[in-house]
Amino acid sequence: MNLFGGFANPALLFGLLAAAVPIAIHLLNRRNHRPLPWAAMRFVEAAWRKTRRRVQFEEWLLLLLRALAVGFLAFALARPFTGEASPLAGLTEARRELVIVVDSSASMGQAAGTRTAWEAALERARTLAREADPARGDRVRLIAAAATPRLLSTTTPEQARSLLDSLAEPTDEVIDLAAALYDVLEHARNDASNAGAQLDVHVLTDLQESVYLRGAEADERTAANAQAAPGERSLYEVLDGLKELKVKVIVEDMAGVEPVPPNVSLAALEPLERPSAPDAPVELRATVRNDGDRDARGVRVALSVDGQRRPLQTIDVPARSSTEAVFVLSFGSGGLHVVEAKLEAGDRLPRDDERAIVVDVPAAVRVLLVNGNQATRIEEDELGYLRTVLVPAVEDGALALQAPFEVVEITPADLGSSEVDLTKHDVIWLADCEAPAPSVAEKLDKAVTNGVSLIVSAGDRVDPRAWNQRMGEAGRKLMPVELLEFDGLRTREGRWSRPRSFDARHPALAFFADERFAPLFAEIPVYGWIASKPLDGARVLASLDDDRAAPLFVEREHGRGRVWWWATTIGPAWTRLPESPATLVPLAWEWLRDAGSPAPAPLSLPPNSVWRGTTAQYPRQALVITPAGARKPLDGEAIQQGGRWSLPPIPTTLTDRAGAYRIEIEGQAPLAFAIGLDPRESDLRRIDSTALTALHPVLQSAQAPRADDTNDNDTTRQGELWRAFALAVLAALVIESLWAAWIGHRRSA
Repeated sequence: MNLFGGFANPALLFGLLAAAVPIAIHLLNRRNHRPLPWAAMRFVEAAWRKTRRRVQFEEWLLLLLRALAVGFLAFALARPFTGEASPLAGLTEARRELVIVVDSSASMGQAAGTRTAWEAALERARTLAREADPARGDRVRLIAAAATPRLLSTTTPEQARSLLDSLAEPTDEVIDLAAALYDVLEHARNDASNAGAQLDVHVLTDLQESVYLRGAEADERTAANAQAAPGERSLYEVLDGLKELKVKVIVEDMAGVEPVPPNVSLAALEPLERPSAPDAPVELRATVRNDGDRDARGVRVALSVDGQRRPLQTIDVPARSSTEAVFVLSFGSGGLHVVEAKLEAGDRLPRDDERAIVVDVPAAVRVLLVNGNQATRIEEDELGYLRTVLVPAVEDGALALQAPFEVVEITPADLGSSEVDLTKHDVIWLADCEAPAPSVAEKLDKAVTNGVSLIVSAGDRVDPRAWNQRMGEAGRKLMPVELLEFDGLRTREGRWSRPRSFDARHPALAFFADERFAPLFAEIPVYGWIASKPLDGARVLASLDDDRAAPLFVEREHGRGRVWWWATTIGPAWTRLPESPATLVPLAWEWLRDAGSPAPAPLSLPPNSVWRGTTAQYPRQALVITPAGARKPLDGEAIQQGGRWSLPPIPTTLTDRAGAYRIEIEGQAPLAFAIGLDPRESDLRRIDSTALTALHPVLQSAQAPRADDTNDNDTTRQGELWRAFALAVLAALVIESLWAAWIGHRRSA
């Protein structure tokens, strides 16, 4: 039968060797006395023989007490622990290691009687912390569980209580229960100082059913060897690890409301299409979801744009369903606009009744057309059809109002003029142009490096050899391809090709992703083209169905800008594309809008995201304005990248709340982005205690304890013996001192 179950600090058992020190001192002292013959000593020896055994007993007992004191001290420092089956079980004490996991997700803000589930959880956590005994060595580990678990306290109950008082409200995040319990699992595995302590784990939550359903889905992916998301852990895999360590997880219900609480939420807010121009009408959709079991009637949806209220709508939302409210807006000016929607009805969870987005309304794209083949007749002019698409006739007022382009047309000879500033344009289109002179090529290179987009389309005046030489000098390689030779026919008689495949995910071609519109691009007859070889980093967006699958549409980044190659003409010389407005209009518009809009920083993010925007000028006195109205200076240095400045990243400590954020910069237009609440937090459906305990043997509902808990705990609970050994050390020292004093007193008498 094992007396000890183990030691918290087994290395300190080497201290037992120190128990031999008193014995060694005693033996060495005996060797220092050498007997000398002396006649008178025969009388002393006769008396000593009478008391020798008593003296030896006294000395050995004194020596034993000293050795025991050192040995007991070594055992106390090694902190032995044992189970209840040990004969020493009566000497143990159950030091508690209390782990309190507080659900800090957004759903904890739901009303639960006269208070919220969050307030109930904090009060329960304070009660648990007060039950811990600091004098006994109890420790409290406090974890705020949200998307990422945050360890708040690891030591005394007093520290845990003080930190609980500092928690104001739950986060706007989704709880990752697996990550929170994995922190508990790692603590139980790695913290040697916990050996022998009673580990009690309490999860204070609202029992949101979707949390455990997500855990089951992750477990199914693991079982099927499916690829999980980065950092994702299976909840039940973590629970299996806790089961191996015989740790129970007590789940306490803080909501205390009906199984399916009624709740209506704003699940989404989004424009149905990308705004094309400041004055163009845009449809914006607000999705209202009802997660309750009863229909919600007369739900009012209010909308505001940049703080200005718009007419509200009233809708009915069936139970366990959603309804859309569609608003038609026109913003009136380009730039970033904050759109906020709100449900004007009180319900169980107020946090999900509001949602904000930031809409980027593009200003007019400044396009510089360089026409290498001008003509009086539109069908002979290389840019005749394209110019008509970009600059509609004035009498077509509706279309002219919405055209999002400012077009300037020049000849190739004008490119080298000092009066032409390429940086004042967003897109430069070289159509059927001869290879530019070296000075012009250098000018184009600088413009693209600083963010201007360049489009080169083929034609009779494009000499592949000259273009390769001029645009590839001094390692410039401005073109995305190496031009080879002309292919096909220069007339419409004979063979032709069509786009064999195209990347419908690219913004320039996304219009044709719909199967109804795909033939408009896929069936374009192309009679002539210039074959090419894509360079490293180039992306072929479309290719032809000829024998060599010739690239038709190629893109590559260059500095902060991008360069496109269009292998055929944009005029009617080599293709019938310009004669099909249903193809040319969406292709030209989407292509140029994408080319003229630098990739912005994300405008919609989840809570606790890092956001970093860019500005055209050096940002001075940048301030972050949170949804609550707090103004925080943006610390850090801006970094210049090409012709723009990258702001310091906004830390996650400032992006923890859902809503619209603004960045005010001295002398510049403000920037904005929005943090959105995860719609899963709006589903307040709860899992009952019976279903919870049936999920895994480790989970135990505070309302429904398991029948087999007694057996598990009786055989596995352990206690520490260090305090008993510390008392033994004290007792040995006291007895040794009294015994030594008595011996000295008796011998001196």
